[in-house]
Amino acid sequence: MHVLLTLDLPGASPEARKIFDEAMTKEKWKKLRGDATTTWTASFKSDLTDQDCVRITKADVANSASAAGLSSFSAAIQVGPSAPTTF
Repeated sequence: MHVLLTLDLPGASPEARKIFDEAMTKEKWKKLRGDATTTWTASFKSDLTDQDCVRITKADVANSASAAGLSSFSAAIQVGPSAPTTF
């Protein structure tokens, strides 16, 4: 299973963004290259359900935001069997 995550970190300082990014990377998320600066992807075991992937994604984002001292964020995710196409 694959997850595409895009989010907004309103009011985040450059240092808070760096901490957030490091925490997400530690959770094995990969940031997309280019102008999509707050878009991430991750791969999960194929035996996980969509709901499992959503639950894990929510926890990873919340934990990363907490590590960075961020109290608010908004996010959207897409779960599916194929990796996102980037160009």
